[in-house]
This record gives sequence, C-alpha cells and structure tokens, in this order.
Amino acid sequence: MRASALLALFALTACDARESSTPAETPTLIDTDPPSARRDIRAAFEAARNAPKHASDGGGRAWLELAPGDDGSVLAGRTRSWTIVYEAGELGVALGGTVFLQVSPFFEWSSPQTSSEEALGFTRVRTEAAGVELEARAIDQQLLGATVRGRALEAGERVVFEYGAGPAGAKADPYAERDSRFWIAVDGDGDGVRKVLADSPGVDVRPGPAALLVATLTSTVRVGEALRLKVALLDARANRIEGGAGTIVFVDAPDGVTLPAQVELEADARGVATLTGAASAEGVFQVRLRAEVEGRKLEALSNPLLVSNGPKVHWADLHGHTSVSDGSGAPQDYFDYARDVAALDIAALTDHDHWGMLPLDEHPELWERNVAVARAYDRPGSFVALPGYEYTDWIGGHRHVLFFGERAPLYSALDPRYDTPAKLREALRPESALIVPHHPAGGPIALDWSAGLDAELEPVVEICSAHGASDALDGPRVIHSPRPGHFVRDALERGVRMGLIGSGDGHDGHPGLTAKGPHYPTGGLAAIVSDDLSREGVLAALRARRCYATSGPRILLRFALGSTRMGGVIRAADAVDAPLFVQAIGAAGLKTVEIVARGERVTTIDAGGELEFAASAAFQELANGDWIYVRVVQVDGGMAWSSPIFVE
Repeated sequence: MRASALLALFALTACDARESSTPAETPTLIDTDPPSARRDIRAAFEAARNAPKHASDGGGRAWLELAPGDDGSVLAGRTRSWTIVYEAGELGVALGGTVFLQVSPFFEWSSPQTSSEEALGFTRVRTEAAGVELEARAIDQQLLGATVRGRALEAGERVVFEYGAGPAGAKADPYAERDSRFWIAVDGDGDGVRKVLADSPGVDVRPGPAALLVATLTSTVRVGEALRLKVALLDARANRIEGGAGTIVFVDAPDGVTLPAQVELEADARGVATLTGAASAEGVFQVRLRAEVEGRKLEALSNPLLVSNGPKVHWADLHGHTSVSDGSGAPQDYFDYARDVAALDIAALTDHDHWGMLPLDEHPELWERNVAVARAYDRPGSFVALPGYEYTDWIGGHRHVLFFGERAPLYSALDPRYDTPAKLREALRPESALIVPHHPAGGPIALDWSAGLDAELEPVVEICSAHGASDALDGPRVIHSPRPGHFVRDALERGVRMGLIGSGDGHDGHPGLTAKGPHYPTGGLAAIVSDDLSREGVLAALRARRCYATSGPRILLRFALGSTRMGGVIRAADAVDAPLFVQAIGAAGLKTVEIVARGERVTTIDAGGELEFAASAAFQELANGDWIYVRVVQVDGGMAWSSPIFVE
C-alpha cells in the first residue's frame, strides 16, 4: 500500500483529524530492533487500537441514495457520482465531532476533495439540520472529514456526501469487485478518535470488455493421462468479464495432444471454459488459440506442457489479499478466480491480521468466514484451498501463516503474546501449519534474518512477489526499497537453509495472474513438485523443499546434483564428482540460465532465446557448507529460481 494511503487508514482509525541464520530450531534472540524495523508504524497501529472509544463513536447508520433502477454500480476505471447519506445515532455527534468518508485507500479510487469543483473526486457536503454547519476538508488520500460546527448534530439528523458532484465525477477502482465500500466513520465526541461503521454502504465495480485471452495447460502429465486446458477472457486489467459469448479456435494444434477443435463460450460462463484432452506422445507442447468475442479478435499462447514420466508440478499462489484487509474482492471471488480463471492447483488467502478497515484480529467473525470459505473450496486431487493470514510484524518482517489441518488460530503480531517470530513459532508448533517470510529484502519492511528460521515451521521463503525479487542486489527486477544484507543470497551465505517459492502478494483480486496487471512490477508463483495434490501432499513437499519459484510465468525447471534434486542435501564427498543437471522449459524464449553457488560464484549461460534448455556438466568443486541453485531469465523478463541444493 502507498504511504499516503497508510496514513489515511491511520487517520480513520485513531489519529486526530485535526492533525495530520542458521537453520536452528531455537532462533537467535536480539535485544534491539533490527535496522529495518518500523517501530513508528507499529506504534501507530497500537495507538489506534488502544485509543478509548466514546459511546457515540461509530454511532448511526449510512446508505446510498440512488435513483429508481440504479444499483450504484460502475464500470472499472470509469467515472460517475454517488450520494452517501449518514444519519446520526441516538447519541448524535457533538460540536467539534467529525463524520468521515473513506473511499478505499488501497488502489485508484478518486480522492474525495472540496477544493476544485472541476477536478475528479469533488465532493459536496451538506446538511439540512438548522444551525449545524459542516467544515469539510480533505485530510489525506481518499479521506474526507466533515466537522460539526454551530451546534451538535442530533439523533436522526443527517450529513450528505455527494462524491463526484462536479462535472468530472469520481473515478472508480480499475479492479472489479463486489461491494466496494464507501466507509463511514464517526468521531462522536470530537476527541480525535473515531470508529468505522461496519455496515458502511458499498457498490459493485463491474469489469470492462474482453481485452485479454489467457490459456493455461496442465504443466505435467504422463502419456495417456487426461490433461486440462483452461481458457479465460479478461478485461484490460485482468478482471474476469461478465459476458463473453463467442468462439475460440485452435491455431496449429500440436500433434501428440488431443483437444477439441474449437469451443463455444456461453455468456453466462463469464468468459471461462474448461477443455479436457489427452497426451499421446512424450514431448513439450504449447497450444495457440484465437478468439472472436463481441467483434474483437484475441490470441493467446499457452504455457508449456511436458509429457513425461517425471514428477508432477502443481502451481500455487500462497499469498494474496481481499477487501477483508487491503485488497479487492470477496474471499469467494478470490478462490473462484484462482481455480477457474488462473487455473491454479493450490491457493491460499492471507489477509492481514491487523491491517484493514475491519481488522481480522478485532473481528473474529471475518477470520472465521475466511477459514470457512477456504474449507468449502478445498477439493483434494483437484484444487487445494488453504486458509491463512499475513502476520504483519513491523519489527522483524512480514510473514504469512498457512494452515493445513482442521485448526486455524489467528495470532496477531500486535498481540503481546505473539509479537515476535519466536513467540509465533511456539504458538504454532502444535498446529499443522507453515510460516513463510516474504519480501525479505525490502518493500514495506525487510526481514530480520538474525532471528533465524525454524527448520520445521519455516522451510521456504518467498523470493519474488508483486513487490519484486529478493534474490540479490545485483539480480534482475530487484524489489523496491531494497536493503543490502537482507537478500535471500545474503541469508544463504549466513548458513540459512531454505527452499524458494514465489507468491503473488496480489491485492487486486487476481491470484495466480498477479503479473498480468500493470499495477505491479512482477508477480509470483510457487511450483510444488508432488504427485499428491492434497493439503497433506503440499505440506510434505514444502517441508522437503520440493518446490521452486517463478515471477509469474509457468516455467518448468528441473535441477539435480547427481541423484540429489533441488531442495535436497548431498554429502560433500558425493558432491565432488556429481554431475549437475539443469532443464528449463520457458513459457517464452529463454535468455539466460545461471548457476549460482556460495561465495558469489555465478556461471551465466546464454540460452539464445530458445524455449528449451538442458545441460549436464561438472561444476566447480563443492565443499561442506556450500549451496547451489539455478536462476532462469526469459527474454520477456519472466524469472524462475530453483530451491538450492545444500552440501554437508
């Protein structure tokens, strides 16, 4: 989230509107904050939580005033106006109290403002209560306050916000979602502390017309096995469209793969179709499709399909957000998109513990709903849905917690019982759960590697997400706000053992396709190497580090040292003469394949733009304590990283 939006959220919840290591089981304890800590942000959240609320704070109700036949909805990224009415509760709003309009601060809604009638977001604030005057002003991004002057606002009296009242209107978020809220909050006694109306009114943001065609093949099958092709029509911001009746045909369908020659999309399918087929020969295959929908011609090239007797690769996005915290869309829509549009095999929803208009750790009913939705979508063998949350630690770095069993307790980073990585680990040790550190090298906050990683609970780290890559300072597409010494390679040099995954960390409601949206520099996916597509199988693969990372494209990657595959451990004596094997199959042409080893040893191989690369060769002598991994870069900038192999 942008810094100004963060400040807006603080202002809404508490601030005065009149002011703006080694893989040891036991982590290393430190007495002082790490250099990357943001104690100021944590203090602001704590102040918001601990501020005493007056009985009148958050009192009253609010609704949208709409013309007959108008449901208030808007096309994504388009403009219109809305009238939001607030009615004071039984305690009213005192002289000096304030009623706030908070438009979603997390993306691109117009900020409500009162200074320029010709500009986007102009908001007219009025009341019919005689003797009441309203002092309206923009406080921060997407946040407007109307302070009561003249006399108190009494029970039943109203404040009206005409958002987008000028000729330019107000622009909606470009990311489609149901029930995007116009949050109303009330500081009833004027002491600078306010409370959000949980039932603040909302509108639907509808997707635009079809502009993108996405085709996703099963990545790995064996000869004779069924395969799946998911086809999805999306608008320009990768939102799932509403209609989409049309015809999809195959262009140069490859021999060795049997699929229908064409498919008719029905309007009520919202641009999504699932085709089944089979592979009759070993090899690597891609399919090209062409669609004609509502007069527009679109093409797509699928990801590669590898037909072989090798292990299965399943694709996961294990980190993402909805409007429950600081993202777009409802939890049900999140899993629908992951399964039906992005064609993921595995997805986890990880809304923040204490970050959002109605924080999960203060609203357990919302957490329970997230968990229930994940359980409802979980289908072993077909689609694995995991409940989780982001442990938003502003001192030691952010982590997300994934649950694989029946229990799913939420332990907030603001709770003194769980406010350090060590406390969180101890609380989660009895659970079937994993902790995944993310954006370790920078972004909102860098990870404190001195706290170590727990071999059982933290077997993998997120090397790439929407924030960028945390591989190395000299690596490609580096994360924003990078901090030297906090990169994944820095931790490997310190002796930390970990597997590598990518995750979207998307906030736009598009798990699995975060890289498609122009809002982010990169995306992220985790490739899970396992024949068992179930919660238990995914957990076992992650604990064994049988996984690798990409920045979004479904690059197929195999890496071994002798008989030891990625994520494994090889004895130093066996590593001396063991051949190193790399196979990469790109979703686009491959630019480079790099072998990265301890001591900043990097061997770069020009892949020549080919879709496939395979090589087997001896590497420099590897000794006890060494590690080695593979990094792949496509000509279009897509990336993949194997989990390291460790030498002992």
